[in-house]
Amino acid sequence: MHTKSNQSCALRKPNKIAPILLGLSLLAGPAHAQSAMGPILNIEPVQFLEDMGASQRINFSGKLRMLSQRVVAAGCNYVAGVDPAISGPTLQAAKTEFQLIVDALEFGNDDLGIMGPEDRRKTLVGLSRLRDLWVPTAASGAAILADEGTAETVATFADQSAPLLEMAKLLVSEISAQYSDPTALLQADALIIDIAGRQRMLSQRMSKNVCLLASGLNTDVATQELSATAHIFDVSLNALRYGMTDAGIKPPPNDDIAAGLDVVISDWANLKPIVDAAIAGQPIDAEQRSIMFNGANTMTGNMNTVVGMYSTASKLGL
Repeated sequence: MHTKSNQSCALRKPNKIAPILLGLSLLAGPAHAQSAMGPILNIEPVQFLEDMGASQRINFSGKLRMLSQRVVAAGCNYVAGVDPAISGPTLQAAKTEFQLIVDALEFGNDDLGIMGPEDRRKTLVGLSRLRDLWVPTAASGAAILADEGTAETVATFADQSAPLLEMAKLLVSEISAQYSDPTALLQADALIIDIAGRQRMLSQRMSKNVCLLASGLNTDVATQELSATAHIFDVSLNALRYGMTDAGIKPPPNDDIAAGLDVVISDWANLKPIVDAAIAGQPIDAEQRSIMFNGANTMTGNMNTVVGMYSTASKLGL
């Protein structure tokens, strides 16, 4: 149960908070595009079926941000001996999924709902640059999986993930702008899918940095990154759940999404004490590391379910 005081605390000073939510959501076109269309709410269902997977492209491009952090979180925990039977396969799965999504965004993948190849030159350039950054990152992950990883490998892995994440952010901004066409996906829906999708990345970024701090690696950067990430995650989660008018965020469009967000709020309540302790410089023991790693994966999965529901709702015009 979340009281009004929890909500009001998170939504205090909205003019300062709104830019945090919008920072990674560089949507193209004027803010009044939806209302200017007039009949947009009366589009026949067949027009929604003709889109080229707009919401899926935004969803999956946003997932690349998350995977850029998950590979390091899993690799760090694997080298540290934290749940290796889970962290090893998680690293392998994240590597495989990253490559699958990049290929799908470039060439299309009907199974993922991404119809047809990408043909916009600027987006293709972004995908090419992302591939280039992925090569050394994937090599570090492969070394860790081959049990050749050391603390130095993990530190390098973390360093490599920074430019990879930045490129993934730019790519999702481009794709959000490109596919927020009223005939396929409304700008307001694209914004929500982007912010909700970003929560998955923030979950894994916190997991990564808690592990780095517990391992004594990149501690100054990890502390700053963890503090900022936890704040953005908390503010964004409350905005998604309760709405934030100044940021263009409406409350959940249906009860299923609201319930899904409540699950994520519960997940976050369990992990936040560990995150706060790590930020404060307190030692994080093996049990806490395991709770954080597995809990962040659960929270990411639950948030992924919510993003999928937002994507479905956008297609129904809800």
